[in-house]
Amino acid sequence: MPNSETDIADSPLPVQLSGASYIWQEKRGARDIDLSVRRSEVVTLLGPNGAGKSTILKMLSGEIAPQQGIVSIFGEPHGRDARRRIGLVLQEASTDDLMTVQETLQLHGQLFGLRGSELRRRCDQLLDALGLGDRTGDRCETLSGGLRRRLDIARALLHEPDLLLLDEPTLALDPDSSEAIWAALLDRVAAGVALVVCSNDTVEAETYAHRVVIVNDGRVVAEDTPRNLTSGLLPDALELDWPSATRDDIAELEGWTGVGTVLSTEDQLVLSVENSSEIVPQLFQRYGTQITGFRIRESSLREAWFQIVGRPLTNDHGAER
Repeated sequence: MPNSETDIADSPLPVQLSGASYIWQEKRGARDIDLSVRRSEVVTLLGPNGAGKSTILKMLSGEIAPQQGIVSIFGEPHGRDARRRIGLVLQEASTDDLMTVQETLQLHGQLFGLRGSELRRRCDQLLDALGLGDRTGDRCETLSGGLRRRLDIARALLHEPDLLLLDEPTLALDPDSSEAIWAALLDRVAAGVALVVCSNDTVEAETYAHRVVIVNDGRVVAEDTPRNLTSGLLPDALELDWPSATRDDIAELEGWTGVGTVLSTEDQLVLSVENSSEIVPQLFQRYGTQITGFRIRESSLREAWFQIVGRPLTNDHGAER
């Protein structure tokens, strides 16, 4: 890893994709992907299952080679040197049930050339940081989903990679596990590591990402900081359960003072509004029982996604690729 700010500025980018494409037999995949990632940067690939996020990650990890375009890792094509600089966490846990926590890390470390006291030091440090210090002798089969995920992260960090590639690292985890994982990841980012995360969690992306890349139907459709992506939204998001809403209803709402965008699904409207406490009474006065329920929250990347893509961010698009 470079030892000074000058070294970092002059070194090749950890990730550079140019026109990279890979299409699976069922026509899913990723097309014409241009992406760069700098050191000490967290980039989140945001999209539903089947959007193409995992295909991009597989091209970055070297699991697959692009059918078109170029993938460069620290200025070089994929090869042995690039793989040694990458830490990878897949969507599914990949630990051996019959191995202990300690054995899992020791084996991984040995594969990367770590031995003796240095390997023990790194194992102890990561296990303590991720809350596994008292489980070193336990078999992986005894670990909860959250603890298995922490072990996956520890294994990816053990050889001190310069680039971390993570596919849904905190999916379905409890808040404590998620916070422990992100604390360990951000510690490495602060030390200069580049981090690429696949996610469909808009709250997590808005909290941790320096840059969000919106991926839909295999293509990058938007890319910016979370703040810039949400800058055009009014403060409140108002979700209305309204199955009978018509185009005329939507057009009328768009003309109301204090209402920004009006986004619609089959049975719901999502309004970006200046002040929900003023808009909600007007809605029920005008439309009464047509509205069967409502929820108020702060506007977020979820509304930005909806506005950019034209449909809500959901996970009903089939297997992830």
